[in-house]
This record gives sequence, structure tokens and C-alpha cells, in this order.
Amino acid sequence: MKTYISFVTSTLRAKERTLPIVNLTKSKNGETGTATFIFIKPIIFNRPFSIDDLIIGMDLISGDKRIRTQDIKIFFKNGDPFLLKSVLIFKNSFEWFNFLNFMTAYSKETGLLFSENNFFHK
Repeated sequence: MKTYISFVTSTLRAKERTLPIVNLTKSKNGETGTATFIFIKPIIFNRPFSIDDLIIGMDLISGDKRIRTQDIKIFFKNGDPFLLKSVLIFKNSFEWFNFLNFMTAYSKETGLLFSENNFFHK
């Protein structure tokens, strides 16, 4: 897989195989927007973590291109990590275009579907 999502910790980068739900918003002028990724029980949670090995970012990798966000939130259920939410903010049409190129390639490789501003899996 040449196009993938990975989570970054202070000590490693781990490819994520759990498919996200992705919600998109875009400004009225089309120049800015957001992509909110929701991972339910991502495999990154299966790794043992120490206090020094926290998730500090998410990378969208396609060939030699990388889009990174450090906006990561983890939600717990019954004391265990359950859901990971990550937000990308696009400040211009160039960033939006790069993101859409990534999502097109990622969707082709993973089977992720697009419908009305959302990417989701079957």
C-alpha cells in the first residue's frame, strides 16, 4: 500500500489499518475547510504504551507526500481507549486539493466510500 494513514508517537510511526469515518466541511468560498477523522478501536490502541509514548500526530502518506495533523483526541469507554478523533484544517485551496488527492488514492486502495461530504466504509 503506497497510500496510508499512520499515527506518530514519540518513538515510532505505526500504519493504521482500521478504516476511519471522515466528515468534511468547506467554507462558502471554497478556500478553507476541515476533515474530521473518527477511528473506532484503531489498531494503534492494541500496542502497549508508556507515558513517554503518546500519540502526537496523524500522517496521511501518499508516495512521497505527507499531510500531518497534531490535533488528536482519544475517548475512553470503561477505562479503555475506544475512539480516536483527529482534525485536519485546510487554510487554502492548495491544501484542500492535496487532501482530496490523498483521499481519492486512499479510497481506491481501501474501498472507502464517499457520500455527501463523508467518507465511510461498508
